[in-house]
Amino acid sequence: MKTLHPPFFREVQDSRRVLIAGMGGGFDVFCGLPLYFALRAEGKQVFLANYSFTSLAFHLPKALAPAVVEVTPDSSVSPGDYFPEYWLSRWLATQGEPSTVYAFRKVGVQPLKTAYEALVRHLDIDTIILVDGGTDSLMRGDEVDLGTPHEDATSLVAVNELRGPKTLLACLGFGIDRFHGICHANYLEATADLARSGAYLGAFSLTPDMPPVQKYRDACEAVFQMMPRYTSIVNSSIVGAIDGHYGDHHATSRTHGSELWLNPLMALYWTYRLPAVAARLQYYRPMLDTVTLSDVGLVIERHREEVTIRPRVAIPV
Repeated sequence: MKTLHPPFFREVQDSRRVLIAGMGGGFDVFCGLPLYFALRAEGKQVFLANYSFTSLAFHLPKALAPAVVEVTPDSSVSPGDYFPEYWLSRWLATQGEPSTVYAFRKVGVQPLKTAYEALVRHLDIDTIILVDGGTDSLMRGDEVDLGTPHEDATSLVAVNELRGPKTLLACLGFGIDRFHGICHANYLEATADLARSGAYLGAFSLTPDMPPVQKYRDACEAVFQMMPRYTSIVNSSIVGAIDGHYGDHHATSRTHGSELWLNPLMALYWTYRLPAVAARLQYYRPMLDTVTLSDVGLVIERHREEVTIRPRVAIPV
């Protein structure tokens, strides 16, 4: 049956030291936890990082480079603070897991690339898997809506500019970005485009009986209790979909008043070779000169003014 395994598993078969990094900020790193536990069970050294939404300067953790810091259970944090990386670190320690989570500051491509280079050297990384909670990381720039592209595009370009590690992308949570206006026909079109070029590495489901999925759920539930005002909409929806909930199911009060569409496709990892995804990004070159997230916003805004925006397309099923 190994001949039916998605190509993604062959891509990581020989990897020894893997960095799983949330690319879009917030709780994206949690979307990499099933992969984290699965790869560790295979005997690989695996590390966690995240593009952080937290004001890291206030917590003064140890810095490896100006835009990346080590977050540990000993970091200075007040109870209930919005700091997913810290609370994940606390939970990992209770499980006997390595408890350091690396957090990237909210910066543009140039400092983020430098930060990744420092982390790759520090950890001797041979493979980087960027993880997107949702699917907007595949938007190329002329779609009717890009979702929340700033952090995704910054991470995508910065990691693609690295030399040395193998780079992959995994998306988890098909349908979640409906909340942000994404046209999922565009996502399926992008996946088909990447399949034609040999860069689509397949999709596979997370099911409740899988031990890595059970640990992922435990981590989410524990951290949601530690940060009760900031329950992750993305991850609570994914966990709900894994458990078989469908349609307008609300696991957190944060989504009340909106209409959700939980569905089995939310529990799929969709995987890709990262360089081919980066090559589709229409505003890739001007992203290279960005230093701040404001610079990134200007690049995206100018690009949107210059291109013809494609109309929304319904999925004909």
